[in-house]
Amino acid sequence: MNLPILTAVLLGLVLTPALADHHQQTEVSKKISIGGGYQLLVLNWKWLVASIEQKTNHGSWKTIWNYDTGFMATKVLPEKACYLSIMDRAETPSFDALPGLAADVRNQNRPRPSPKEITFTLVKRMIRDLESYGPEIFSMCRGLSTYVAYEVHGQQFNLRSCTKLDVLQYLALTYCHNDNFV
Repeated sequence: MNLPILTAVLLGLVLTPALADHHQQTEVSKKISIGGGYQLLVLNWKWLVASIEQKTNHGSWKTIWNYDTGFMATKVLPEKACYLSIMDRAETPSFDALPGLAADVRNQNRPRPSPKEITFTLVKRMIRDLESYGPEIFSMCRGLSTYVAYEVHGQQFNLRSCTKLDVLQYLALTYCHNDNFV
């Protein structure tokens, strides 16, 4: 009769540290002060999803990078819109590099290079199945006007009214309306 109880207690003692380590490896968050506000980096190691959110007096936004599917979505609150695009893996930092970038922002003693910049043009196109981009993107963009964003190189056409977001002082995401965007 006491053997099952003893077995359960021993299993609990053995498994508790292992489960705690697994939980710590699954999700990590870091809050970084950025001029007049902060950015919050949340990493989900299990699903390879990074979420970076900025709250400042100048505006708030949130971007989700799904390293598993290769899609990224950005919600810009002043515009009440969501922009969906393919991640440029050559320009976007690797998932494993994100904690180091957040730590570098905190240690601003050394000079940092200018942020890399990716410019997108917005296309007014209906996205029929937002769920196919992952639960995080679906949850963030649900109920908002969601536009497809295509990366552009050089000045291919007249761009107007751009929104520039500085992500971890490493990557500048610039979303621009083109002349055909109404």
